[in-house]
Amino acid sequence: MIVSYKYIAIVFGIIFTFLNVKAEEIYFDLSEDNIEIKTDFDGKEIIIFGLLQDDHDTLLTIKGPPSKMKIQKKERYLGVWINNKQITYSKIPTLFFLSASSKIDDILPNSIQINDDLNFDKILNNKTFDQNFIFENDQETWNKNFVRIKKKQLFYKEFEMKTFKDKLFQTSVFFPPNTIPGVYYVDIYYIKHKTIMSKDRKKIIVKKTGIGSDIYNFAQNRAATYGVFVIIFSILSGLIAATLFRRV
Repeated sequence: MIVSYKYIAIVFGIIFTFLNVKAEEIYFDLSEDNIEIKTDFDGKEIIIFGLLQDDHDTLLTIKGPPSKMKIQKKERYLGVWINNKQITYSKIPTLFFLSASSKIDDILPNSIQINDDLNFDKILNNKTFDQNFIFENDQETWNKNFVRIKKKQLFYKEFEMKTFKDKLFQTSVFFPPNTIPGVYYVDIYYIKHKTIMSKDRKKIIVKKTGIGSDIYNFAQNRAATYGVFVIIFSILSGLIAATLFRRV
């Protein structure tokens, strides 16, 4: 029999209520804290649930792993379209999920959103970057295009936060099929009077398993040797294909 995570969250809330959990304390949990990427991996849903605090708003973020990321723009040069302009951002979350009990702009000022990286629409405001061209009053447009691309890839997304009788919250997030391995940090914030009053953190480990994991680890740890094998494999594949077609 399949049990709804909604009812699981409610049961947990009732249990902790009877155990006299103080309103000032933070409690939240995850349906799973490990995601295994196998060859047939098509994404994974994680349920996050916990207790609300009286007269507080709740904000939940999931971020990680940070990386350098690039955005390019094609331009026509001598009749050919090439990637002529590019910006490389540093230490940007490859994935950023957001869920809140109210609109984030209503519960936190811009300064806190930017300093604590709590809004993907402003995630680039305090990040370093390199570019191979001079801006023409269009830096903000480049930033917006970067976030737009990440949203289209489902790596930056806002999810609904459901509440139950002003006591419990529940959020369902979906990790897309091309999620990269690494550590993803789940942070919860309790907010009052546009100030973060308390926060807590858990983490989700995403890892490859099976033969895909062996290949991935080999490629990461011995990149040069892996590159040589790829070249040799490509040459052998080409020779075999040429021989087969010659016989036909």
